[in-house]
Amino acid sequence: MILFSAISKGSLILCEYTESNEDFQSLIQKQLKFIKNKEEKQQFQINDYTLYHLQKNQYNFMCILQQPQNNNVEDQQKFAYRFLQDISDKFLLMTQSQGIDKGQFTKVIAEIMDQYNSKTENHVGQLKQEIQEIKMQQEINTQNVYQKDQDNVKKEQFGYSVYTCKSIFFVINLILAGILVELFSKFDKYL
Repeated sequence: MILFSAISKGSLILCEYTESNEDFQSLIQKQLKFIKNKEEKQQFQINDYTLYHLQKNQYNFMCILQQPQNNNVEDQQKFAYRFLQDISDKFLLMTQSQGIDKGQFTKVIAEIMDQYNSKTENHVGQLKQEIQEIKMQQEINTQNVYQKDQDNVKKEQFGYSVYTCKSIFFVINLILAGILVELFSKFDKYL
């Protein structure tokens, strides 16, 4: 879950958003000193948090997430950088067309952050729904297998299946064709 997001140019924070009571701004201010201008993506461990940084067109796009549990570092990195990419694209588009409006873009950050945070919360619900769908599919497959077994029992009651009869008929035709070929070859001498 994204706890804080900010955009800066150099050490000046242009806009920021958080729903938390933590003082993330001071953490960001301290970390801005360590950001290297040549690296596009960076991440820093700060106490129980991870700061993700993306730099584009001399702007710093940052977000803070709780350190991942269960070794989901790679998933969290993808999630964070996807969020930062969305923020940076919208920010750069707005600055090109309208200029920088701190209040307006703070609302945009809040909306995007809410969308991303609801994705993580909905992910568990989605997984539960997928499990239910798989269970339903397994029940249908089990019923189909049971139905096939009943069909096989019916075939056994009536003797042979249609395919078995066709196969036997084909073999009989081959034998008769062989006999006819033998007969024609023997009688061909007399014709």
